[in-house]
Amino acid sequence: MPGTGPKHFLCLDCGKRTIPKERLYVCRDTYSEYTEHLGKGHCDDNDVACQKCFIRYKRSLKVSDSTKDNLADTENDPDYVPSAKKSRVEAHLKSPQNIPLPILSSGNSHSTCCICKKRSPKLLTVATESRYKLFVEKGHLLLSGSRCCCNHIDNDKYFKEEALRLIKEDSIEEPKTFFNKSDILSLITHIRAIAIRNEKYRIDFDNRNTLNDIDYVTLTGITKDDFEDLCSHLSSSSLRCTKNRSSRTCIALLLVKLRTGMSNRLLSTLFNIGKSSIRRSIVSARKFLASNFTPRYVGFEHISREDVIHNHTRPLAQELFSNICQNPAILVVDGTYIYIQKSNNFKFQRRSYSMHKHRPLVKPMVIVTTTGYIVSILGPYLADSKNNDASILEHNISSNMEHMKDWLQEDDLLVVDRGFRDSLDFLNDLGLKCKMPPFLNRGQKQHPTEEANSSRLITKIRWIVESVNGRLKQWKYLQNIVPNSQIPAIGDYLRLVAALCNRYRTPLNTGSTEEDQRVAAKMKVLAASTNTLQNRVQEEQLDRRTREWKPLDGATSVVEFPTLSEEELRHITIGVYQLKLARFYASEHLSEDGDFNIMVNDEEDGMLRARIQSRHTSARSYLLWIEYNPALVTAWYCQCKVGSRVVGTCAHISAVIWYLGYARHLSGVFGVKDWSSYIEDAANMPQLVDESDSENSDPEE
Repeated sequence: MPGTGPKHFLCLDCGKRTIPKERLYVCRDTYSEYTEHLGKGHCDDNDVACQKCFIRYKRSLKVSDSTKDNLADTENDPDYVPSAKKSRVEAHLKSPQNIPLPILSSGNSHSTCCICKKRSPKLLTVATESRYKLFVEKGHLLLSGSRCCCNHIDNDKYFKEEALRLIKEDSIEEPKTFFNKSDILSLITHIRAIAIRNEKYRIDFDNRNTLNDIDYVTLTGITKDDFEDLCSHLSSSSLRCTKNRSSRTCIALLLVKLRTGMSNRLLSTLFNIGKSSIRRSIVSARKFLASNFTPRYVGFEHISREDVIHNHTRPLAQELFSNICQNPAILVVDGTYIYIQKSNNFKFQRRSYSMHKHRPLVKPMVIVTTTGYIVSILGPYLADSKNNDASILEHNISSNMEHMKDWLQEDDLLVVDRGFRDSLDFLNDLGLKCKMPPFLNRGQKQHPTEEANSSRLITKIRWIVESVNGRLKQWKYLQNIVPNSQIPAIGDYLRLVAALCNRYRTPLNTGSTEEDQRVAAKMKVLAASTNTLQNRVQEEQLDRRTREWKPLDGATSVVEFPTLSEEELRHITIGVYQLKLARFYASEHLSEDGDFNIMVNDEEDGMLRARIQSRHTSARSYLLWIEYNPALVTAWYCQCKVGSRVVGTCAHISAVIWYLGYARHLSGVFGVKDWSSYIEDAANMPQLVDESDSENSDPEE
């Protein structure tokens, strides 16, 4: 018979001696499952177990049930992410990490930043999703519980770009990290969840690190930082978030649609959002930005007259028109076009049809400064004869839109084109000054030198509004044909794009004060000059003495013509537009031998003549004359409409000077592709051959 002393009551699980108050007699039916766990088929009356071993057994049962539930949830939910917090019981029951994998890992210290390796008492625990997203992007696994400095994490709890650059990728030597089965299962589960989410959300603007800066500019027209600044105008009650899209996604949808011109159906495919949700999101974003963002950066009420004069007026414009008054507000005004669909409403169809463009459209009025800053965009207006540029401007001022009358003051200057000719008297009555290029009188083929010079002074300033219109049309939605259902929103779209340009784009042209003052002084002096070469051509009838002008052959060149640099060419043309056209004019007029069609006269030393084909009309060409010496070009004259001016040169004269003084000394500077060789020409009809003229014809047949 076994003994009954304390030394004989040993625990069946741990084998240690038990004291009476911790002794459990396992022969009872209550402990049958426990004895089966111990592998004890039959228990005697004195078989005992200690209370500590039995509690450990009960806890293991609870942990096992919890693990089964978690695994079941993981199998049913592909997006399930296990919690990063582990209880002490789970940590105690973990299987040993004895499975090595070639994965680079770090972050096992709780007192050192896993990014910059600095020690700090205030470190943040890296979120599980951030750890596994980093592993997908960089192949570097941060261990559970890794900590980092707070400045490495953005508001979305993801690593910033600067932090990502500090993290090492896979090294040349093969790394090794030990895992257990649970770690491998967790890694696979999280990577699978990230892959499913990336497939579901193909373009994600909620996560700052999903797209780079170039992607933001391509899709929205603004950089990543600019998009964050735009979203900073959002408040908690501004745009309602739903399960399908956030407020940031709403803003992104509107910008992507404006920038790319994509249809809602295509946006639905890219963003994986229903087409109806796309439409509602764009409407919500448009209304929100129209009331909370656009008024801050577009409109006469958002900027003062003094701010325009001192901060948004080019010094060149102030110097050229300083004789009007001291520091006037100089604005450049022009209308642009937004093409729309043909309407089934016949009255609206007639009134929206433009006889100038021969298509239906609406006309906004764009008002900018001389640096390209958009002061306001008014309208849009209809396109019939009652809504020309002059009548639209009169309607804007008479209706006092955006309190224009209070903003404009006497002697302020408006730079306009010839379409505003009917509004000049109206503007003069209000005390406003206007600058408009002059018209050709009836029967006149060329502007006098004074008018041509005056026109050049105006176009030197007025070109900025055309560049602004081109910048607005970079958002393809405004360049394409807008559906008629979107006509009520055209004004909001235009002003939103203008606000984006004012807020996030650099000025089109500011100009340095010293350079502008020098150019303005030169232009004002030349504007008061006469074209001496024009007078000589007309007096000596050089345009009629055709026999005395002989073309240069392939072996002859104008040796005495001065060699010019690009800066000297810009000094002659007073601008870059004429030089841009010069390359294309020169390419057309080069012969097959590479010689320009230039004529010289033995009796006229230091002068040449050339004939330039018009780029608009095939039946029209212009004669031009250039005087020069070995050091510089002294005078020029062309028979085109503005060829008599001395404030710069026309494009025809620029082409000859550019070729002789610059391009002929270089190689491969033209690069103008002739696409006509790829297109059929109906003018090249095949010649019919009479069969009787054939050598193989039989006379008997």
